[in-house]
Amino acid sequence: MILRLPYGRDSLAADLRGLRCHQLAPSAPKGHLPASRLIAAALDQPITGPPLVEIVRGAGRVTVLVPDATRRAWLPEVLPEVLARLGHGGVAMNGVTVLVACGTHPPAGAAEAAALVGPLPDNVRLLQHDAGDDGALVEIGRTRWGLEIRLHRAAVEADRVVAVSTVRHHYFAGFGGGPKMVFPGVAGYEEIQANHARVLDLGVTPPRRHPRCEPGVLVGNPVAEEIAEAAALRPPDLALLMVAGIGGVPAWAASGPLEAVFPAACARVRAWYEVAAGPFSRLVVSAGGHPQDRTLIQAHKALDAACRFAAPGAEVLFVAECGDGAGSVDMAPFLADPRPEAIVARLAERYVQYGHTTLRLVEKTARFSVLAHTRLPAELLARVGLTPVPSVDAVLDRWREEDRGGVIGVMAAGSVYPSSS
Repeated sequence: MILRLPYGRDSLAADLRGLRCHQLAPSAPKGHLPASRLIAAALDQPITGPPLVEIVRGAGRVTVLVPDATRRAWLPEVLPEVLARLGHGGVAMNGVTVLVACGTHPPAGAAEAAALVGPLPDNVRLLQHDAGDDGALVEIGRTRWGLEIRLHRAAVEADRVVAVSTVRHHYFAGFGGGPKMVFPGVAGYEEIQANHARVLDLGVTPPRRHPRCEPGVLVGNPVAEEIAEAAALRPPDLALLMVAGIGGVPAWAASGPLEAVFPAACARVRAWYEVAAGPFSRLVVSAGGHPQDRTLIQAHKALDAACRFAAPGAEVLFVAECGDGAGSVDMAPFLADPRPEAIVARLAERYVQYGHTTLRLVEKTARFSVLAHTRLPAELLARVGLTPVPSVDAVLDRWREEDRGGVIGVMAAGSVYPSSS
């Protein structure tokens, strides 16, 4: 079998002949309807409650929350359906704000942001959230843990908020999308870091990663539980959630109150993107191509998924272009001493989100031999324990020589996870 592995905006051919491949692939169907028709049906026939056109009737200011470029949401097809229903509900387009929920990610350039959302009516305002811009944040309350929550003014002061997102596994918050569009999507930097710090269990010595902060786990996950509580301080008046199918198009969509539609989306993700397989002593994983492999921070999520199917000491061939490098300068202090115990100690003193990503990387490279075909610089690869390989074929040739007919796991059609039920 010759398989195309997504790599940046292109793909690489992987000659897997002579090896027995177990494809770790989702059971999701291909999206048959055009995305616009799927979205139209979801907006007009919500799971429960009134449709969008009724929700916004009489509203003067409406804010539409959308994810940034690291989360595919088919916005050029989705937003026209949303905006049409705002107009049918009597909302003037000069009262509409599209707010990109960047979380702690840096805002994109103007051209990239425009391409992300697609053509908008001239009088619709496009904003990008900046978690460090205190002047744009409004205090709305506290969680039961005492964390003060601030959200972007455009979300707090709007008459109605509509949130658009794709739901997928998240490697420590259970699932991405849904409530994460509100928090951390449009929240302040300090409270985002405080929430994500709950990934560490400081109640034991030495501190450790919390055992419930895993993909697909919401109950007992302190990060996910606080996200849900923070989002409930200013919930969307309507959430439009999607789940991707095979081929990079949405195959499921639903709208309604967040508390109703988010569990339905999570159930769909579990059904389509969780499998029983492994463990494998050899694995091939593609980070999924652009935009999932723009940076090491983003590409790491696919590696994290694949390694959950790996036997101790397994070799993992990791294919990720990472043309934009590591993804954050916040990793630098942790790369200075990348031993897991040193990173945990530093995070216990002051949590930094991408320090945790560094920890997850070096934990994996300590347990497995991760061979990386990438554009990342050699010094960075050495720091996190990744072994550079200039050729995918050279690795596969060696595997054939060492164990012709051996079984390998291949994750190239989207990340999947072991069952979380």
